[in-house]
Amino acid sequence: MVSTKLLKKVLVVGSTGATGKHVVRMLLDQGDTNVVALTRSTERLMDTLSLDEKEATNLSVKEASIGSLSSGELKELTEGCTAVVTCLGHALTFHGTFREGYFVSDAVKNLTAAMPSDCRYIHMGFDGYPHPKDPIRTRTERVIIKIMKFLLPPVRDNFKSADHLLENVQTKDWAVVRPGDLYDKDEAEVYGATAKTDDYEAHDQAFGPLFGELHSSRADTARFMAKLATMSPTEFKGTYNHKMPVIYDLGSRKYPEQEKAI
Repeated sequence: MVSTKLLKKVLVVGSTGATGKHVVRMLLDQGDTNVVALTRSTERLMDTLSLDEKEATNLSVKEASIGSLSSGELKELTEGCTAVVTCLGHALTFHGTFREGYFVSDAVKNLTAAMPSDCRYIHMGFDGYPHPKDPIRTRTERVIIKIMKFLLPPVRDNFKSADHLLENVQTKDWAVVRPGDLYDKDEAEVYGATAKTDDYEAHDQAFGPLFGELHSSRADTARFMAKLATMSPTEFKGTYNHKMPVIYDLGSRKYPEQEKAI
């Protein structure tokens, strides 16, 4: 897991979340990346990763919540980073839904402003966000999305995050990864000799119904985000820069106009 030459430095925000933990572990497994994990508890992070601190010499931890850090602290935290990955989300509780505010979009704004000009930003969204180049959804689905934005602050927060990148971040590199309905794979399918590393497809546009048919595992979402965070600058700029790729399980139903991105 440890490399004598660390070529990249990636900050992961939301490192103890259901997807973020996979991003951290997959970046560590690459062996050439110094991973900086932002977490409120180092002990919880290590328990989540099932790692001993001595095992992960290419992992450094910053104990703090993203909302508590000043612009100066964020600049210091992102100094030297080649990429920032955010896997933030609201807890599915009353407090998480209605009391946490717009902390995800605030993090997007503050991190993209603070990070170095040569650092790229990889953000996890969801396939319900209507990118301007996506096929137009059905009238019913458009109504549902509007109702969700109006009634559910977490959905509104997610939209505000993607909107900010699309409309306001022009001079720095970024991509928003939009998975379908998320689920967890068995650990044996994610790590070790039986791991399935090519079990998903990435597409330029969202397609298919809004709910129920198109799925993405959290591990595959993390694997794709880790890939975007560490690919060469030339490859990233030529494929995913300022785009919002969608990922679905391998073999997901395709529409005639749909082309694979990778």
